[in-house]
Amino acid sequence: MILLLLAGTQAVTYFLVSRVAERAARERISEDLHDAAGTFEILLKTEAENFSRFVELLTSDYAFASTFAQLEEADTAVARATLRSALQNFRDRIGRPAFLRLVSLDRELLADTEASDVAAVPAMNPAIFDAAEESPGLEAAAIEIVGDRMGLLVVHPLLAPDPAAWVVVGFPLDDRLAAEFRRLSGFEVSFLGGGRVMASTFDSERQRDLAAALPTLPDGEFVKMVLVGETFLGRTIPMPGDARGEATILVLRSLDRELAPFHQLERIILGITVVALLLAAVVGFFVARSLARPAVRLVEGVQKIERGDFRTRVPVETRDELGRLAGAFNQMAAGLQERDKVRDILGKVVSPEVARELMTSATELGGELHNASILFTDLRGFTPFSESQNPQDLVTQLNAYFTEITEAIESCGGVVDKYIGDAVMAVFGAPVKVTDHADRALDAARAILAAEVGLNLGRAAAGLPPFQTGIGISTGVIVAGNIGSATRHNYTVIGNEVNLASRLESLTKTLEFHTRIICSDATRAALQRPHSLRDLGETSVRGKAGTIRIWAVE
Repeated sequence: MILLLLAGTQAVTYFLVSRVAERAARERISEDLHDAAGTFEILLKTEAENFSRFVELLTSDYAFASTFAQLEEADTAVARATLRSALQNFRDRIGRPAFLRLVSLDRELLADTEASDVAAVPAMNPAIFDAAEESPGLEAAAIEIVGDRMGLLVVHPLLAPDPAAWVVVGFPLDDRLAAEFRRLSGFEVSFLGGGRVMASTFDSERQRDLAAALPTLPDGEFVKMVLVGETFLGRTIPMPGDARGEATILVLRSLDRELAPFHQLERIILGITVVALLLAAVVGFFVARSLARPAVRLVEGVQKIERGDFRTRVPVETRDELGRLAGAFNQMAAGLQERDKVRDILGKVVSPEVARELMTSATELGGELHNASILFTDLRGFTPFSESQNPQDLVTQLNAYFTEITEAIESCGGVVDKYIGDAVMAVFGAPVKVTDHADRALDAARAILAAEVGLNLGRAAAGLPPFQTGIGISTGVIVAGNIGSATRHNYTVIGNEVNLASRLESLTKTLEFHTRIICSDATRAALQRPHSLRDLGETSVRGKAGTIRIWAVE
């Protein structure tokens, strides 16, 4: 308790000092940010004016205008190569890193000092040309992201003597300009655009950290970020003249340097508190160890139980409340292990849906009515085939067959009720009620025959005869629930439709029907989707008075 009290006191003191110091630093930096934004606007305006003078030198150059006029009718490739060479010569005379472009009045790029293939140059924002056309001097300046660089673009008309084209001069907003801004404002400066750091006063390590933080950087809000272990405060400023809104300026100042005096006070407080904490920790360690160990083991045991490891047990070391809790935990884990074992066995004996029904409902005799569809399958010629097979091989082949059939049934939402020798009985609409049980039963029948094709390919390769399945489907009211004696229950479905499905399956052996899937007229009437069915007419069914109408499922 003493250790916690001392630690809490230190934490509160440290928190209060840090908050006061950081609030003061925020206020100072916020005040300076307003001046920094104005400083950059002045710097950018000065650069734009300087760039405009460079453009005027080129557009008033008689030789360049004459070259453009002479080459208007010349071969396009030759003209563009000559214009590009002239632009490069003028760029070299400027003596500063820049690129020049010549754009037609129709805003088609004619030449670029940076690329011989103008088709590979990214398209420029047409807004800068609109602004130039609307200005009295037919010139405009704007910030533009060109490729992987950010630049200040100046547009000026080429007069020959009337406006014949646009000359665009771009000066990159690079590390040189950022360094000049830092000298004037005292802030670390980064130019951001297109989700990248285009230029910065930071070194390469801090630029990597900054680039990683860009996706979470809020626009225009006061931010706090850590770059290579150093904390900075600042915010983003919209780039003046950015028509597309893609460029921003991030101005930051080191919070660590601002808080250096406060950190000294924190170290003094921390030193005093650490001595007290160490003394309290030595005493408290031995006391807490005896109390914490059983609790930690219980927590670890609970976490293992949560992950499904019901074999977990914790040692019972004491006779106090923790000891009794550990004993209760072990009893709970044993009960969960037994329940999990029962559920696992039950899930293999019956379908998952039936297992959930049995685990969540009362296990009393009786059932409830369901409007459902029954599917019954049987293998053709299985009895003579089984007489020629080794029992072990026969079981292996049957298990492979049942695996495919079961997957086909369950993929359509059916529940396998039981396996009867080489036959399978499945129900659709119980215990989980669905309205499209008839459609699901027909889908499952087709899926069974499709799965049988793949199974028979493997049997043919092994020299075994193919399996041929007959399927009967009936629809109506059934009873689903626990059937059996007072001491032994079996979850199943019973009713006239169960017997009818078996009889319909037998009718698939009738050669003149030419089908392996037969459904009752009640099943056809319950369908909610169109299916390809063939009317087999009225027929008598063993065990049922009168005749019924049946359908072949194509």
